[in-house]
This record gives sequence, structure tokens and C-alpha cells, in this order.
Amino acid sequence: MPKKRKPMSEREVALADPAALGLAAFGATTVLLNLHNLDLITATLTFAYGFFFGGLAQVIAGLVDFKRGNLFGATAFTSYGLFWIGLSLFKLFEWEGLVAADPNELAAWMAIWGLFTLYMTIGSLKVGGRALQVVFVTLTILFFLLSAAFATGEDLVLKVAGAEGVLCGLSALYTSAGLVLNSVYGKRVVPL
Repeated sequence: MPKKRKPMSEREVALADPAALGLAAFGATTVLLNLHNLDLITATLTFAYGFFFGGLAQVIAGLVDFKRGNLFGATAFTSYGLFWIGLSLFKLFEWEGLVAADPNELAAWMAIWGLFTLYMTIGSLKVGGRALQVVFVTLTILFFLLSAAFATGEDLVLKVAGAEGVLCGLSALYTSAGLVLNSVYGKRVVPL
């Protein structure tokens, strides 16, 4: 006679760490957007991917972290995922002529995201290794640089933000790679 299965609520479900997915999604879209800020690429494809990979993938990672009981990861991934979805929708509406960018509003939003990221950076000092801390420190700097760029309209500040944003995105991709490779090999292959 087959074993009687426990109801879903009583079963333990092993969930993989979603941070590798969330950081890859964040890192890739951040690098590409900031290459655009450096005037090296256009951003049409970047915003399409920003909605799905940068946005939806991070929201999924955040929801998995909620299930795993990881408040930090859940808050970070769902928040930044929704940031990408919102930014991508805004750009779509802007391209369709439905809305116009207000530099002061963009500056205020970037400053608010900078404040949110600042306290998440403080949290990363407790929950993450050096690689994750680099992601959050560089992201905090990026948001405040973007705020300054929109507030002042200075192209040079946007270019500095673009270069710093590429560094931020690459640090997230590095951290994602470390999580994947260390897990696959069952040992520390990439220092985190």
C-alpha cells in the first residue's frame, strides 16, 4: 500500500537560494542601462529585458526568499524587481508620448531609492559577504549620482553615474556567478 502523503502545508519543500537569479537579473540590466547612460548603446532592448529579466525575475527571486523566511532578500529582490518593472513601463509610456520625464521628479525618485538602498546596505553588512556589500555600496552611490544628474541636468554627472553603474552591475554578476559556481562545485571556487 502506498504511503499516505502529507498535506502540502505539512510538507517541507526545499527551495534553492534565489539570490543567484536575482543578482544576475539585476546585474545584467544594470550594466546595460548604464552603458546607455554612457551613450555606448541604445536602451530599447534593455528596457524590454528590464521588465522581464530585471523586473520579473527579481520579483520571483524575492517571492522565493519570502517563502524561505529571508526578509532581507525578499525585500531587496521584490523592491528592485518592481523598480525595473516601473522604470520599463515609464520608458514605454514615454516613448508612446503618454508621459514626459520631469527631471526634478526623477531626481526625487532616485534620491528615495538611494535612501532605501542605504539602509539595505547597512543590512548587507550583517547578512552578506564582501561581494554583496560591494553591490549595495555601489548601488547606493549610483542612485545618489543619478539623483544629482537629473537634478542638475549635467551630462558629466550622468556619465560618472554610468561608469559607476557598470561597476555596480558587474559586481552583482560576479556575486551571482560566485553563488552558482560555489554551489555547483560544493566548495569555495569564487570568493564572496
